[in-house]
Amino acid sequence: MTTMRFKFLALAALTLGGFILPVQAQTEKTAIRLGEAEAGNLVADAVRLAVGADVALIPAAAFKGSKAASVDVAMGLLDPATDEIVVLSVRGSQLKDALERSVSFAGTPFAGFLQVSGLVFQYNSTNDIGERVLKVTVGGAALDPKKLYKLATTKPLADGQQGYFQIWKKEQIIAGAKTVTLADALKALPAGMSAKIEGRIVRVDK
Repeated sequence: MTTMRFKFLALAALTLGGFILPVQAQTEKTAIRLGEAEAGNLVADAVRLAVGADVALIPAAAFKGSKAASVDVAMGLLDPATDEIVVLSVRGSQLKDALERSVSFAGTPFAGFLQVSGLVFQYNSTNDIGERVLKVTVGGAALDPKKLYKLATTKPLADGQQGYFQIWKKEQIIAGAKTVTLADALKALPAGMSAKIEGRIVRVDK
């Protein structure tokens, strides 16, 4: 193998734990940890609808990629699809704090970056951490800091992973009648449903 050919292959792949990963695969996994993604929108919508929540927040850690043209594709991107959905009763101020946590690493891939459903928000990454979220609407109405909202998320995030233990407590979890997983939520979506990037998460300084 020529030196030039070796350099080309080195640039075209990433080595992790002895395995060669294509750059494209790494890029897709990184994209969902930086901003709004098709897969994130589709799964977050499925989760919110499955349990009748006001909003859904799904961490990027739950995904292996970002593009999902269909439910079947999204199912294959979940890591794992068996994660349980948990519903919490949270104040609007806590939702905003969660979004602040999500964008606290803006510009750097973060496993705790949140994909959202039921809400739209804007942020400025040049502001101080904790003061980046500029505007949040839930169901088309301005976020009310004192109002209680039903938040659907994954059990790991509800339990406080990715630093979210600072935002809510386990005591805020609402007991469910039955266990619903991410896979269950996706299977319940109407046939042919897909998602696109639609401006749910807007970085105004980009």
